[in-house]
Parts: sequence; structure tokens; C-alpha cells
Amino acid sequence: MRKSIYLLLTFIAFHFSYAQESDTEVINKALVKAKKENKHVFINYLSASSELSEKMKKQMNNDDFKPLFNSNYIVVNIVIPEEETSDYFNCSNPAKSIGENNCNEMKFPFWCILDDSGNYVGTSLRDNKNIGYPTTKESVDDFVEILRNTSKLTEAKLNVIANSFHSTNNNKGLLSAKD
Repeated sequence: MRKSIYLLLTFIAFHFSYAQESDTEVINKALVKAKKENKHVFINYLSASSELSEKMKKQMNNDDFKPLFNSNYIVVNIVIPEEETSDYFNCSNPAKSIGENNCNEMKFPFWCILDDSGNYVGTSLRDNKNIGYPTTKESVDDFVEILRNTSKLTEAKLNVIANSFHSTNNNKGLLSAKD
């Protein structure tokens, strides 16, 4: 009986250890899919303990936003466990991959866009600041500019995305990505 229970527990542990893919495996699968679909990969690094990360995740699943994004990007969400981070990311996680050395003051979320070969074509870093979840008109405009340069989204669809952020942020009177 003990032997059967031991074998069952071993099987369950083995199954779960292989059921979870590493971040690298998830990104590599997304790159293969992106190549097939002629898209870029949008990697969203989120912190389990960051309110802005939760807000970004919610925004990207918004009914107006999600179809626009998914038509142009393969979206990958990578959640950094709460034990490994706080509201701030450090040089041992996302920013290190792009060579950023002074990243202790940068808040989650952090995102980057890769072409289908895995090359960076955009990141949330602008002028040594992380726009992460865009909260101001300027950061929304920066976000939309990056999307404009890395997608086939029309100006009308970019405006939908900008307006979605503006309404979520309660930025009144900001109806377009560009004035």
C-alpha cells in the first residue's frame, strides 16, 4: 500500500513539475506563433504585488482593447511572484535582459515588444523612465507611438486604445492619441 501511495505521489509531483513551462519556453512558443501569424510578441512583465500590474492586465483584457491587441501581437503575460519583487523591478529580472543597469527605481509593469525573431522593437522604457502602465497623457501618447511603430493598427484603432487608457485614468477631454 505504501509503495502505491509513493508511486502515486511521485507521478503527481513529476506531472506538475513538467506541466509548468518556464518563461523562456512560453516566449519561444509565442515567437513561433508570431512568425506563423506575421505578428510581434508583446511581453507584459507583471508583479503579483503591484496595483498597476493588475490594472495593466485588466486593461489588456478589456473588451475594446483585447481584440485590437490580439490582431497585431501575440501577448504573453509573465507574472513575477510576490516573493521575488515588490512594486519595483530590479536588475535580476526584466530590465536586465535589455541591458539596463540602473533599474532599481522602475515600477512594474514592464513590457517589451519582440519581432518574430526575438529582437527588441519596443520597450516601456522612455528617457530612463518606465511608462509601464500609462497614466498621463504623455505616457499614453508614448505608448500609442510605440504601438504605431510596431503594429498595423490604424489611427482609428490607436485612438480607441488611447481613449481606453484615458477613460480608465479619468483623463477628461483626451479623445485622440495625437492632438
